[in-house]
Amino acid sequence: MQLSLRDLINSARDRSEKEKLGAGVAIWSKTPHVVTKGLDLGQPDAMHANVFHFTGRGWKSELDEFVSGLTLDDLKSCVAVQYSNSDDLHPWQSAPLNEIHRQIVGHWFQQMLDEERLISHYQPIYCLRTCRVTGFEALARGVETTGVKSGYELVKAAQEIDQIEAFDQHARIAALRSLSRPLEDHESLFINLTPACFQDGCASLESTIFAARSLGISPKKIVFEFVEAERFPGEQAVLKLVACIRECGARIALDDFGSGHSTIEMAELIMPDIIKFDRSLLKLHADTVKENILRTLVEFAHSIGTTTIAEGIESLPQVALAQRCGFDAIQGWLIGKPQARLQEVNLNLQMTLTEG
Repeated sequence: MQLSLRDLINSARDRSEKEKLGAGVAIWSKTPHVVTKGLDLGQPDAMHANVFHFTGRGWKSELDEFVSGLTLDDLKSCVAVQYSNSDDLHPWQSAPLNEIHRQIVGHWFQQMLDEERLISHYQPIYCLRTCRVTGFEALARGVETTGVKSGYELVKAAQEIDQIEAFDQHARIAALRSLSRPLEDHESLFINLTPACFQDGCASLESTIFAARSLGISPKKIVFEFVEAERFPGEQAVLKLVACIRECGARIALDDFGSGHSTIEMAELIMPDIIKFDRSLLKLHADTVKENILRTLVEFAHSIGTTTIAEGIESLPQVALAQRCGFDAIQGWLIGKPQARLQEVNLNLQMTLTEG
């Protein structure tokens, strides 16, 4: 059934006036399975079977979930209008859903950056040699009235509205600002950094270092963790970034080694201080050949003077695997989940790890 823009506007106006929910989105689609999905996550319309609404508490998150589950063709089948009980609605305000969604994401995301509502949660990194926590990875979170947005949601939003560079810079500052206590002498702060944001120079890196010094944090305590290797800029830009980081006294970690573009070739190019092995390499298996390959990769990392960290550690058998392969440190939910406060390893787990 075809729906006129006037009817869509009337549906939106009717919902806004009757429900008094403040804001929301009315969506129309001619595709049955899209409507079914919309009705599962949203609310039905009182006037038209092919219209559904996202309103009320948490409606933006529900809309995000709906949009993320659509194919490109599904998305093209949707027309939407955003409404508020404080504004008049007109037919020319309707638009393809992807445009409306982009406007909504852009508004809350930019507002979050402007109001400095980015924070960090910290996941501990445990040294197998000294048997203590020696570092924390800062993971971005966003504070909303409806809860806390995950790092995945934030990165996805930043990519959708082409604001990954602004997000990267704000997240680095938040990692420094959110620390619940000073770092101990043996502790380091791992801060995610997207090299693709530095194709035109290192100015934003310098602002991060300035912020660190202003907060009394020595650059020597900072490890910039290179993420999203598939989006690395050209070789010269990467080497310039590496030189800038070395010059300020900070260190470099290469994330997700062994997955996608985070390769031996990339490690040899940037010569990181630390290599973090992708969690997929630490999956338990009975194949000794795969374990030998993992051990060989660890030996390679050590041969270029790099400290090795095994990511995704969630069980004691994985700890044993990491020890057999010669890893220097481990990180994962077994050691500690990301939290707002810097945390130590649970005492019982510490005793188990020490005895092992």
